[in-house]
Amino acid sequence: MSVPGDFRFHHRLRVRWVEVDAQQVVFNGHYLTYLDVAATDYWRAVGLPYPDAFRRAGGDIFVRRNTLEYHAPARLDDWLDMGIRCERIGNSSLTLQWAAWCQGRLIVSGEVVYVHTSLENGRPDPVPVSLRAQLEAWEQGRAVHDVRLGDWASQQAAARAVRHAVFVVEQGIPESEEWDADDASAVHAVVSNLSGLPLGTGRLILSGEHPSDGPQHARIGRMAVLRSSRGVGLARLILSALIAEARLLGKTQLSLHAQVAAMPLYLAFGFEPQGAVFDEVGIPHQRMTLRL
Repeated sequence: MSVPGDFRFHHRLRVRWVEVDAQQVVFNGHYLTYLDVAATDYWRAVGLPYPDAFRRAGGDIFVRRNTLEYHAPARLDDWLDMGIRCERIGNSSLTLQWAAWCQGRLIVSGEVVYVHTSLENGRPDPVPVSLRAQLEAWEQGRAVHDVRLGDWASQQAAARAVRHAVFVVEQGIPESEEWDADDASAVHAVVSNLSGLPLGTGRLILSGEHPSDGPQHARIGRMAVLRSSRGVGLARLILSALIAEARLLGKTQLSLHAQVAAMPLYLAFGFEPQGAVFDEVGIPHQRMTLRL
């Protein structure tokens, strides 16, 4: 019988009123919805945000078989802790094992088999090497994301892809206000999965905000993570890399303009708010600083 320790990945959800049937327990069919929600977070956590990572590799996945075994009922407002792991990678199939518990009591367990399918012809296709490597790294407890630092020439394609998706498309910032002269002289960080799919970016500008700032000042900006990859700590990886680079270059003072919604991230790293909230490109921002 499965126990939580059998799984590296866990997802938590709460039973809602709409999911309880006339017997006052979760209707059996809703467990497949729970699985689908948890599996989406599983793909995100292992560095394969769905569907972008699969499409990049030239395919998609479709459910071939679901097997469930019910062990105990779940009721309204119960918290369910779900575990998922990749049990097997076949030629063109992926098998995930999963289970759900409520306060340590096993509620349901199951297995789902996906078939990897070619985007070109819609037929079963071998699981790409890049997907195998990503899943194997996760299940073996290895890192599934990579952060690289470089100049604009080396990082431009990846950084532009992320910033365009987040700032221009998602947040509606005009293209003319997104790209500036600082890109050419900044150090850029890009976080990607193991096959090089860019998922997040940020930059370190090697000067202060004002002419009077000394050479020890630097600025962090253009922090962005694709919506499909948020919630797994990528922004922390980027920020950690940029702060480490600033220290390496002898900087002792960092500043940034944080979107108010992102302030908890910077507060966790020791940044302190300075002054009042202000508008920048139509979004509330807060100036924050950090002494290194």
